Amino acid sequence: MYFKNSVAAIIIIFAAIIGTKAFFSDLIHVSYNDNLTVVERIKPLGQVYLAGDIDVNTVKAPVKTAAKARSGEEVYTASCSSCHSVGVMGAPKFANKADWAPRVKRGISDLVKVAISGVGAMPPKGTCMDCSDSEIKAAIEHMIK
Repeated sequence: MYFKNSVAAIIIIFAAIIGTKAFFSDLIHVSYNDNLTVVERIKPLGQVYLAGDIDVNTVKAPVKTAAKARSGEEVYTASCSSCHSVGVMGAPKFANKADWAPRVKRGISDLVKVAISGVGAMPPKGTCMDCSDSEIKAAIEHMIK
């Protein structure tokens, strides 16, 4: 009797495991559907050249192009509008003369200096870390219109 119950319990446990696996395996489908071949996927990202492998005189240096300066409106839309459009944590609102008046009195150069270093809840450069000083100035001028 004891043996029959043990065998029955083992069968029930295996059935539960197989049933659970079958149920959950249909819920998750993990597949890598990519047209790249295995060779292309595992190739190295770079190459190492030893002295004499290549002629260094034939290698051309990459040409750096000057980034086009963004307008004040572009910088404002990308980085400043999230706070200055609604006045988050006391930020002066866009084109609100009353909010900007005490700041404008200090001069545009002081506004740019403060914007670059950050003040209060405003992080340095207002989260636009790739903005130049002239782009920050243009954004401020756009906001105080």
